[in-house]
Order: sequence, then structure tokens, then C-alpha cells
Amino acid sequence: MTISLASRDATIVTRETGLADALVTLHKFPGQHVSNIRMNWFYMKAWRWMADATVYLILFISVSGIYLWYVLRAERKVGFILLFAGALSFFGMAYALSH
Repeated sequence: MTISLASRDATIVTRETGLADALVTLHKFPGQHVSNIRMNWFYMKAWRWMADATVYLILFISVSGIYLWYVLRAERKVGFILLFAGALSFFGMAYALSH
């Protein structure tokens, strides 16, 4: 971005990033008003912990679903439900973040 006060002209260059960069940015600097906070506020630190816990919970649900479905024949139905819940949560959040 360049600003020329003398000529009253501003040039803004946009940069398109992918989904991975968006997820990293949301993880490190969540919220709309973080330019002045930079993770030194208690609520931002709590948000980071909540984001981490959510990701680990979805990973746990997905992996335990795969384990139950693949290894334990008696638990295939529960395993499939957990696997489906983990995949639905992941793709739902990815869709929400991309739009």
C-alpha cells in the first residue's frame, strides 16, 4: 500500500491467499480488532486455547472413529458416526472460513 498525501492518492494492492494461510491467520490472530492487541489480552489467549482444543477434539473424534470402524467390528456403527461427525465438523468449518 502506498499513500501520497501531496497528490491525495492511495494505491492498495490485494493479495489472495489460500485456505491454509487463512487458518493460520485465524489461529494466531483471531478476531477483528487484533491489530492493537497482538495476543497480550487474556481473552485472546483464551481464544487461542479454545481454538486448539476444538482442533484436537475434532482430530480425536475422527481418529477414534477410524479406529472403532476399522479395528472393532462390534463398534462399526459408532465408529462410522464418529468418523462422519469429525469429517462434517472439519469440512463445515473449512467451508465457513472460505466464504
